Amino acid sequence: MRTSKLVVMGFSLVAVCLPMVGQIRASGVVGDAAPVSDGMYSLDQFGPVSTAMNAEKTFSVASSNIIAAGGGVILIPMNAAANWTPKNNTQQQWRKPAPPDPAKGWGTGLGVTVVDARTGTLKIQPPQSTGIQINRTLSIPEGESLSFWGYFPMLQMRNTVLRGSTSYRDWIQEDVKAGKDAKFYVSTIRGIFPGMFMSGGEYGVVQRLYVKSLGYDKGKKMWYFTADAEADMPKGAIVGNKNHVNVLDMMTSSHNENQTFDVRMWRHNYSQGDNYLFDARFKYMGDVHSTSGDENGVIYAAFIESMTDIFRGQVEKWTPASGELVFNGNAGKTLGSGRPIINLNPGKWITNGSVMIVSPASFVDVSPNLSNAVFKGKTYPTTLAKNRIEINSLRMGGLIHFSAAASITDDVVGRYFAVDEENEYVPKTKAVRRWYLIDSVTRNADGTKDITIIRHWWGAKAAGAPTLYKPENYSSDGHEQPLHYIIAPGVNAYDVADGVNNPKHTIRLSPSPFIGTAVDFAPGDAIEQAIGPDPFKPTPFRSWMWDQIPGVFPASVFDIANNGVMRDSLFWVHGNSSGDVEKDKATHYDRNPAWNNLFLFESACNIGIKFKADTGDAAILFTQPNNRAQPIKWFYGAESNRAPREAVLTVSPDAGDLEFTGSARFKGSVTAAGLSADQTPARNLRGKDIAVKAGETAVTITFPNEEPDASYALFVEQSWIGNRAITKKEAKGFTIQFEKPAPVDAKLDWMIVR
Repeated sequence: MRTSKLVVMGFSLVAVCLPMVGQIRASGVVGDAAPVSDGMYSLDQFGPVSTAMNAEKTFSVASSNIIAAGGGVILIPMNAAANWTPKNNTQQQWRKPAPPDPAKGWGTGLGVTVVDARTGTLKIQPPQSTGIQINRTLSIPEGESLSFWGYFPMLQMRNTVLRGSTSYRDWIQEDVKAGKDAKFYVSTIRGIFPGMFMSGGEYGVVQRLYVKSLGYDKGKKMWYFTADAEADMPKGAIVGNKNHVNVLDMMTSSHNENQTFDVRMWRHNYSQGDNYLFDARFKYMGDVHSTSGDENGVIYAAFIESMTDIFRGQVEKWTPASGELVFNGNAGKTLGSGRPIINLNPGKWITNGSVMIVSPASFVDVSPNLSNAVFKGKTYPTTLAKNRIEINSLRMGGLIHFSAAASITDDVVGRYFAVDEENEYVPKTKAVRRWYLIDSVTRNADGTKDITIIRHWWGAKAAGAPTLYKPENYSSDGHEQPLHYIIAPGVNAYDVADGVNNPKHTIRLSPSPFIGTAVDFAPGDAIEQAIGPDPFKPTPFRSWMWDQIPGVFPASVFDIANNGVMRDSLFWVHGNSSGDVEKDKATHYDRNPAWNNLFLFESACNIGIKFKADTGDAAILFTQPNNRAQPIKWFYGAESNRAPREAVLTVSPDAGDLEFTGSARFKGSVTAAGLSADQTPARNLRGKDIAVKAGETAVTITFPNEEPDASYALFVEQSWIGNRAITKKEAKGFTIQFEKPAPVDAKLDWMIVR
């Protein structure tokens, strides 16, 4: 096997090497100086490898000999020194003639490939210059084609994560004393499982924790985990662990001048076909768009889709002591830890009475100037207040208010609440509800009850209400809307590895407050795993910067240049909209337009939008479809006890009249064809230095433009002393009567305001 074949090494080489590594594991030494197979050698064939020093010397000898023989593969045996790591920099660059004479020819010499599996992870070090190539040529025989609508990647990697990884970070709710089997009370149990490693505390003492078990304290109505604590830990300390079980990890440490990119993916497209490229230079000559395809050529494609095909099944066996639930049903392909298993047995639900839900003006904005809905004479705003551990925390506003007929007690804490109205089910599903963990219960003097639920906003937060799809389902004074509801038993799943496409059909659940009660799981109960009711929607594109050094180059975050013919748009924002906001509100499932904000600026800047080139038609164009004005608004006059007022600028779509609601001050001149204080625009403004003939006692003024009618205010001033009166006002003008005849060179001025 020659180096030319070994350097251009595909994964078939890895398949060949692995059995050889297995032989080396078993025997430790191959034993003679001949190659293990054609072009493959064990390092210890060339000398001792028991220490780092002699392994390094042997590697140098082996590399030189193998390169001289035409190249090959060096297998690192299991008996090589554990503290030695080879550095495969043996491949050389040749020049003719040799330096320092100017080179007339140069190139890359032969090299070796190193395969090392001593740590249990297969490590391959290719030749330092030529690296690894994986080549494929797709050329189906003439008269044949690939199968229908398939994917034919050159390289496939599949990464299935079932158990052991974690993503958790939250505050402990009570002080923890050092000792064995200490209880760590947490605000949420989702994401914690027995056997999980954590770090505890961020400042001062940081200790490693091993989760031994999970529990629920019925008295405190809180979940906890047990672990051995090496030191005291105060409430409010953060515990957690986050793992990255990713598919591909690439890192370049560049310590030398080097113009490069870590991923080079260039496509030369000479025929039709929908194309996706990532970090790419897309060179096209064909039309790109093919038949009825819709993708066209896409450089960056970010598609986000909420999945709603939740797991549903039936309890076959339930073992409370171990938390193991065996189910009948589908293969559980959408099971995931961190989401609850809900008991769908209606006999274990609470549904009597009704519930009314009040929404705050905002679930996350604590401004006192917001106009919150009033219910029974009271508002329920979002606030910032001390939580259980005396830390200022967001308390999401709103109210979940049950009628007196609802049989709700403190026992429902730890169960799950859902609104059971058909128009509140997740759209395009068969009765998929959003289930919220119940956090607390308040019993009112009139027999009604209120609950709070857990929602997540950078940690588990108490919330007064969920977000509903339909605004009309919220209640307020003058609009009370009783709703059907369900309170059901449910328990967080912490291990689903034996349930996902696994014949064991087993899910492991956290402890619950209702274990052993009449509402506990039992064989035959229908179950489902709830969707996440409050997702932080994924962000398709994010660019955060931590520059520390100023520079002279005006670097932008997005650098967009059109170096060809005209494009239609720089940004095209569209989708799920008729273009009519009122129609969208009436027809969309959530009674909202597709977007709340198209652009949201929450950072200070010197210039918000800057035009530094001609705008051929308009700098800002309001097309005002649907015959509705598109306003520009400013807030002003915000006070601690009321919402800010609005100044509004509009142009009427029919007449083009500019209307400003609010006072106006101008530092500079104002040119106007007329002034009006009512809805009728004035067509004239004033006349000045109008000559009056000597001796005249009356003058009729004709407007340059006839007014709509004679309903206007008129102001007149004359250049001589004497009284005057307006004796006639008409749409076409007016008449002035003077007390004294006009002298020589008499003049007058007039002005009207509608």
